[in-house]
Amino acid sequence: MLSTSWKILLLIACATMASQRANAASCAFPVAAQFTEDMITLSWGDVRDAHAYNVYADCGNGFVKANFAPIAVRNRFSFLWIDSAGKKERVVKGNRVTCRVVPLLASVSSKNDTVFSEGPAGCSVQNDYFRGFSGVLSDSAFSKILEPRQRCKKIFATAVSVAGAAFRAGYARPARSVFALYKSRIDPKDEGACVPFSTIVAKYFTKRGITCYRAQGLFVGSFHSFNLVVVDSVEYILDFTADQYVPQSSPVFMPRDYCFADSCGAPTSHPAGTFTAFYRIDKVFTADQIAFAETPKAREYQQALDSLERQ
Repeated sequence: MLSTSWKILLLIACATMASQRANAASCAFPVAAQFTEDMITLSWGDVRDAHAYNVYADCGNGFVKANFAPIAVRNRFSFLWIDSAGKKERVVKGNRVTCRVVPLLASVSSKNDTVFSEGPAGCSVQNDYFRGFSGVLSDSAFSKILEPRQRCKKIFATAVSVAGAAFRAGYARPARSVFALYKSRIDPKDEGACVPFSTIVAKYFTKRGITCYRAQGLFVGSFHSFNLVVVDSVEYILDFTADQYVPQSSPVFMPRDYCFADSCGAPTSHPAGTFTAFYRIDKVFTADQIAFAETPKAREYQQALDSLERQ
């Protein structure tokens, strides 16, 4: 989850990859963003005739200005919070955020006064790690994601591989049951929920005939526990608690080949130049190797698993 102080910078330099070319006509200059667990640092080059800059962020309620005064000393700005819909909002942690930098251009009025006005915005940056791999609950959704082969080195070479036909026949129903349980009982921002919930997923899917493992490691610098399934010898991330990073994303179903963010923050299977690895796996456990702790909270998760298995 988000309980550690480890921070890996996610450098996003917009307008530098082919995926950004379509946006070139709508943005005036490239912007680079460094994302940690809870902070964004934006930087950009000089813009002609700009005397200062404003930064705007949108966490779902429209763009609001993040800086109190125009940024004039250097082309760099870091922030943790914005005022959104009348309340303080963390700009990254648990949010889907888009940021823009807007130059302030000077002109002379008819009275020879200097007037500042906002010019065309720079390219937007956003935390879009799960694009194309989120909310995967149906046969048609995961069928589009299945890959014929894996390019990256396998993290668990001895894992049991599920045949594609068996996965197609057995994934959707338990996935919807687990997701319904998640939505009814789990707070996405509940620190520590990823470990017991990924335990539920590993045990439940395995019992339903789809061998599923619990994995733990790092997601953009923070400890995280999620699941791993192998289909036709290709490893996939299965994450029912991804909402803690980007809302309305769970469950994420993603080939391990795509566990890289490109220079705009979107997943890619061909990392080059500036990129960041996420879903980095340190350990993998079989369903038989994991159990719930002897605590009141853990017993709630055990009871949740029991309720699933009675369905």
